[in-house]
Amino acid sequence: MNNFTDMAVARVLLLVAALPALIQSSPLEEEVAAALARSGLKGAGLGVLIYSTNADAPLCSWEAKKTRVLASNAKLFTTACALAKLGPDYRFRTTLAWEEEGKDLHVFGAGDPLIGGRLYPDDPTRLFRDAAAKLQALGIRRFTGNLVLHAGIFDRESRPPGWKKQDPLKWYCAPIGGLTFNDSCVELHLKPGDAGEPPEVRTVPETNYVTLVNRITTVRGRPAPYWFGRKEGTEEIVLRGEMKAGSGERPEWVAVDDPVRYFGFVLKETLEREGIAVDGSLVESNALSLSRPSTEFILAEHTLGEAVQACNTVSQNLYAEMILKLLGFRFRGEGSTKAGLSVVHEFLEREVGVNDVELSDGSGLSRDNRASAESVVRLLRYMKKHRWGTTFIESLAVAGTEPGTLRRRLASAAGKLRAKTGHLAGVSALSGYAETAGGDTLVFSILANGWKAGSPDDFQNRVGELMVRWK
Repeated sequence: MNNFTDMAVARVLLLVAALPALIQSSPLEEEVAAALARSGLKGAGLGVLIYSTNADAPLCSWEAKKTRVLASNAKLFTTACALAKLGPDYRFRTTLAWEEEGKDLHVFGAGDPLIGGRLYPDDPTRLFRDAAAKLQALGIRRFTGNLVLHAGIFDRESRPPGWKKQDPLKWYCAPIGGLTFNDSCVELHLKPGDAGEPPEVRTVPETNYVTLVNRITTVRGRPAPYWFGRKEGTEEIVLRGEMKAGSGERPEWVAVDDPVRYFGFVLKETLEREGIAVDGSLVESNALSLSRPSTEFILAEHTLGEAVQACNTVSQNLYAEMILKLLGFRFRGEGSTKAGLSVVHEFLEREVGVNDVELSDGSGLSRDNRASAESVVRLLRYMKKHRWGTTFIESLAVAGTEPGTLRRRLASAAGKLRAKTGHLAGVSALSGYAETAGGDTLVFSILANGWKAGSPDDFQNRVGELMVRWK
């Protein structure tokens, strides 16, 4: 053998000898060990399981029974349970209603996460404008009472307890409500001005709901970072720092504090711009229906399948948390995180057959979400055979393809690998399905926690490329 081959074999033999949990009988395991050596990943708590659908047996198993922090791989459990119990055609129906001779306009939330710019990026208020057109067609131009917001499908806990250390302004920490609009965020577009001047800032959607205090300065040289702050319980956003003169416009997503009032405020603004006046104030109610005869129509209607697609493809935390609360409302009569987790754990134990999964939220943002690679693969195998398995699998990001969290990874496996990513500080996860060159489907999970050196993403990429080439 030449020197390169000798060195490669020596590395593999040393690695395998140092890792007794790695079974040495499988050629794929030897290839995975070599990929690990090449990646430089060291000191990681690493769980790996690769399962052959054709052989109905594992091809590679390494500490697969030990639980690890999941990060966004927790979304797999939430969305699989929702699809299995409700089906992809379950419909979120958000309605507008008013009583006969009534003065108030009522909006009833359905826990729909998709109202806003997710499906209508050119105009987040499109559905609100459509509602105004329907009211005008009915000859209605004014409500002399209040806009009543019925968000009682969910409780008022806007974030799970495990999120307390997270920055509440970040888009990935956006608050939960029975009525939410535009991912509970306002998009700020910052355009640098002349040196010494503040940048121009506009909001999408155009709204007066937030108050902006712009203390950013445009500079000619290398700018210091800019950042945002907000006094708790307010919607006043303070912008500080620097931007470089001549740089392009920058979009930034900032989470609001109160998702229900944000929904109502922008709806009221939009109706009034379109010629439908609502004279009164925003009022919140937990009532789920009106007791007296009323007229109503659908403001927005989307499917669970659409919500799961967005949740898993781009890893949107808010959607996972809203789907979790929906499960609690539908199957426990309580739209809370606790009730939703009860439904998911029961599904996993009774239907999937796993009992080592510990979840504290639906998205994985909390570090208290844990499971083994074996349990993740068992869930993925269960969903592959499920009647709604195609919807579930197609909701996962595709390697090297827009949109999704794998768009800049695994280009050589494009179209052959679908997976859910997961990242927190010291946590990297990748779990999904790979179509091999030999006509097999490999179901896999690679969970890495607390590494000292190297890149777990690089190791995952190497294993992904190895799987799609495998014969």
